[in-house]
Amino acid sequence: MRTGDAEAASLARWLAFYAADAQEDCVSVVLRLLAIAFPAVVEDLKALDGWGAVVATLEGFYEGNLRVNVHKLEEARGEVNDTLRAVLELVLGAVVQCEAKDQFVKDILTMEDAEQAHLMTIIEKVLAQGVPDLRVDTVDEKIEQREEKQEEEPPGLRSPLYLSRNAALEGMKRENGVLTEENIYLARELEQATKRFHEVEGEKEKLVELVQGLKEQVDAKSLRKERAMHAQYDDRIQKLQLELDLTKAELNQKAALASKVPALSDEVDLLRPLAGKMKKVDSTIAKYKAKIDELARAKDSLRRLESTNAELVGNNLVLESELAKAATWQRKLKEAKQANTDVQFQVSQLETLLARERQERAESRAEFEAIQGALQESKALNDQLQEADHQLAIDATENDSSALTVAGGISEFNPELMQKLTRLEYENAELKRQIDSDTGARIDSLLDGIDDLSRLKTSFEKKYFATQQELQSTQSELKQTKKHFESTVAELQTRIQELSEWQLCLEEDVSAQALEKQSVKVSRQDRKLSEMREVSDAIASRNERLVEQSECLSRTKKHLEASLARQTECTAMLAEDTNAERLRLQQQKALELNQVCRQYEDQAAETISCMTMLVDAKSAEVEHLTTRLHEDKLTHDSELNKLEAARLSATKELERYQEQYSVSNADWGTKEKELHTRVNELESLCSQCKQQEQALKSTIKSQLQSNTRLVEKNKALKADAVENREMVARLASTTTQLESKVALLEKERSHFATEDERKRDVEDGMSSYSLQLSTQVSLVVAELEKVLKENKELLAKQVRCRCGHESPPPSGVSDSGQKAKNYYLTRIQQVEYDKQQVEHKRRELLLVNAKLIQEQKQLHVKNVSLSNQVHELEESVNHWRLHDERRRKNEGQRSLSLENEVSFGSPGARSAPTSGADPPRWQKSPSNESEKPNSEHRTNSKQTFSRESSVNALVLVPSGTKKALTPSMKAPAASVASRKRKLETDYTMTPDTAHPTRHAATSPDAKSTFTDATAFFSQPSAPLAQSNSKPSSEPHSKRRLSHFIARYLVPDKSTRETEKPSECKQQ
Repeated sequence: MRTGDAEAASLARWLAFYAADAQEDCVSVVLRLLAIAFPAVVEDLKALDGWGAVVATLEGFYEGNLRVNVHKLEEARGEVNDTLRAVLELVLGAVVQCEAKDQFVKDILTMEDAEQAHLMTIIEKVLAQGVPDLRVDTVDEKIEQREEKQEEEPPGLRSPLYLSRNAALEGMKRENGVLTEENIYLARELEQATKRFHEVEGEKEKLVELVQGLKEQVDAKSLRKERAMHAQYDDRIQKLQLELDLTKAELNQKAALASKVPALSDEVDLLRPLAGKMKKVDSTIAKYKAKIDELARAKDSLRRLESTNAELVGNNLVLESELAKAATWQRKLKEAKQANTDVQFQVSQLETLLARERQERAESRAEFEAIQGALQESKALNDQLQEADHQLAIDATENDSSALTVAGGISEFNPELMQKLTRLEYENAELKRQIDSDTGARIDSLLDGIDDLSRLKTSFEKKYFATQQELQSTQSELKQTKKHFESTVAELQTRIQELSEWQLCLEEDVSAQALEKQSVKVSRQDRKLSEMREVSDAIASRNERLVEQSECLSRTKKHLEASLARQTECTAMLAEDTNAERLRLQQQKALELNQVCRQYEDQAAETISCMTMLVDAKSAEVEHLTTRLHEDKLTHDSELNKLEAARLSATKELERYQEQYSVSNADWGTKEKELHTRVNELESLCSQCKQQEQALKSTIKSQLQSNTRLVEKNKALKADAVENREMVARLASTTTQLESKVALLEKERSHFATEDERKRDVEDGMSSYSLQLSTQVSLVVAELEKVLKENKELLAKQVRCRCGHESPPPSGVSDSGQKAKNYYLTRIQQVEYDKQQVEHKRRELLLVNAKLIQEQKQLHVKNVSLSNQVHELEESVNHWRLHDERRRKNEGQRSLSLENEVSFGSPGARSAPTSGADPPRWQKSPSNESEKPNSEHRTNSKQTFSRESSVNALVLVPSGTKKALTPSMKAPAASVASRKRKLETDYTMTPDTAHPTRHAATSPDAKSTFTDATAFFSQPSAPLAQSNSKPSSEPHSKRRLSHFIARYLVPDKSTRETEKPSECKQQ
């Protein structure tokens, strides 16, 4: 297949992509496409129908005459001829260049790769060729046109007379045609030259703007550096003067303290390791300053990125709310899990209790059965005794005489035996009654125990079924919560995908809008260039302006170089002055200030080196800009010479052609006049437009600057608000988590406490019951022994008293006694076995109690660690809040200082009257000097010490007062601020006593030993002793630093000894 056929096929497929039906006409599809691409043009051309409307829209878009035969397009319905193909190609090129081109490009990208390649070649061909001549004449049409021309020509047109007369005229016409073509060519060259000139002019304007911006930046930076240097030197001079005055005052004060030199030397030896620590602290401070600078840069970058992130804040808030809901559901799920574990634990406990009760019930049943057997045996023995008594009575009736004689003999001859027999009978009857009553009471107690056990069983069964139902309900709730959590996670993922899609759509829309704006700008520039073709005089004026601007740039360069030289000279002079002043002050100072002076010398050297480096960099930038300006100037001059030569040649040729054809072309002068008038009008309009553009640019610049300032302020406020919200949310989440943990721990603690109490009650009951059993068993054993002894004596007496025929009953009685003895022995063994089981259970209960005590101790340790974590969190929160307040105060002070500098004017205007009338600041007397600087320094020191006191109050709290800092879990956020203020008031100095309120009673030795030694290090931040300031700031700083050194940097023995027992108690 050839390329032309392939392109035609791809065009047909592209057109069929937009067809509603397979049988739809090509004209309707093309009209629909043009209506989508150019709705306004199609509505204006409603009068036309079919291919006429298509051709009209294409001519309006391409701004030319297509010369298309509409009849051929209407005839070619089924087949694709050359004209139809050319029209479709033009439609494709127009649709791709319209405002709604994104849709058509996306549709093309959905097609196959080969078809995309063919369509791209067609689009490139249309864009390269422009408007083709679509006139395709056949042979018949040419013949018809020739016949029509022959008919229209007059009869004498081909005669030699006519040819000779009009030969000159035709030659003139041909020459006029050639001249018009040359004019068109020259006009095109002029357009190209004007385009180049405009481009060069735009580049020059950009360079001028860049140079002006650089100049402004250099001026602003130089002014800032001058101000910073002045401020640094002023602060340096003030500090040195203050230090000098303080050293003088200290020397005057310490003249009487020469006797305390060895003690002070010892203190200095103690403070030497602190100096190394202070150096390390300074290095860490420098690192943190560098990090702060990096954070400031990161802030700038974040402010730049906020414009893109502002649109997604709403969606993020919605997602955060959903995340919070998910977190609440997760917390509920955890609570349900915890409740489930508690219920399972309770169920296990109930099961163990039920098993124990079942065992006890089985044991009680066994005891009951044994007691029933013993009762039956006792009943059989009673029956046997009754039968023996009955037989004895029968025998007595039968042998009355013998019995009477025996009884009379016993009563007569042995009355003591008779009394013993009666007493034994009475005791036997009482013993029978006691045994019957004891057995009945024991049986009743056993029955009551069985009833209690049945009740307990029913209650435990009810509790067990209730716990099972609760378990089922909690499991169902857990399933529901899991399902809801999964649904929320899926929704979150969908929302995140939607967010990413929205971001992509926004980026595509932004790119499309930027491309459309660029196309509009290009079209506007093309129109302006087409209107400004013949403006040659304006080019000369602009060239003169450029020359003037280059001269101005050279002047500004010279001025910048002079200002840089002045700045370098000023910096050198200031450095020399500072060096001289520093040397003078070094001679006056004592040996103790050498380290401080060296540090300040290093800082001054670094600042001077930084200034020199910046000056070198700026000079290199200025040289680079001058070289670029020189090169651009040379290129511009060469292009101007070329343009002037081309313009002169064109004007010469035009004058020559005008002189040649002035007689034949009379209308040419009028046209030139009209063109000149039009050019003048266009120039006036252009000047007016330029003035309006300049005014609009100035207003837009001012508005943009104000808007940028407002946007930066709003961004900073928004960032602070977002950070605060995030901090509050984090704190709230942490507090809720800790509260939930503490609540769970409280629940567990209460559960274990109730279990311990219950077990103690059970142990007490078991111990009392075992004691009662042991006493009862001992009593029963003693009584049984007594009964057995008496029974043996009775049996012996019966054997002695009875005759030979009464031998069977004693054997029965002895058998019954042996049975009773065995029964009571078995009962005694069973009681002892019960006793052993009770002791075994008691041991098990003791083991369980020991395990529970260990678990309780572990929970207590966990609770202590959690309280410590809560305390640390609160301390970190307070520290960050103080840091935030400090940062806000510093920003407010910086803004106030900038506003003061802007209101009072430039530093040169301020330094003029001081240099003429008053001496410099470092040569003033201390009395005049201590009014404003000391007041400013005092305010700064108060602010810094108030912040340091707040931080130290949170960090340096003693171990005795740390309990006051741990608030409850549900305390409001306002209590933190009130507690902070209380701590600040407790640990600050009172102006009357000049002693701390808390540490005065605890550390008198540290106060007496370290006040004089640390006073020297606290003097640079304290005001003058001879000034009229308040007396509370100096001792405040001295006392705070001395307590800091004495209490925390040098650990004391008393604090160590007090901390050890507290740690032991916690362990």
